[in-house]
Amino acid sequence: MRKFFSIISVSFLLIIAAACGSNEVNGKGPADIAVEWVNAQIQGDEPKMLKLLDEKTKALDPEDKARNKETIKHYKLTEWKASDERYFYKIEYQDPTDNDRVKTEQMEVIKTDSGWKRTKYSDLYDFDKLVEDLKAKVLRELHDE
Repeated sequence: MRKFFSIISVSFLLIIAAACGSNEVNGKGPADIAVEWVNAQIQGDEPKMLKLLDEKTKALDPEDKARNKETIKHYKLTEWKASDERYFYKIEYQDPTDNDRVKTEQMEVIKTDSGWKRTKYSDLYDFDKLVEDLKAKVLRELHDE
């Protein structure tokens, strides 16, 4: 009986440790927000972009419908971790709606009570300064599939 309780206790602790160590909120990690943002931007899906923002903006119309279903296939995603609740991302992608021209988005993603969110609608003007003391990690190369 003692072994049984030991096994159950260890199993329970492993499950708790795994759950606490995850950066996912509602099945999404902070890196997912960068890709979702670019896809919503390409599609012209302003309601989706609003859902991904922490600070709401009047520049986006919550009633506007997506204009297409295009998604990015080729992109380079670089991450800088500031803390467990704050990340920076640079995503360079081939825009399928603009003759595969390579474009770049830079953003800050934070953990909120309602999940991971991009902090601002526009690029961060001081992005390089914000990440200069952080270690960059390439999560995906431009031509990976």
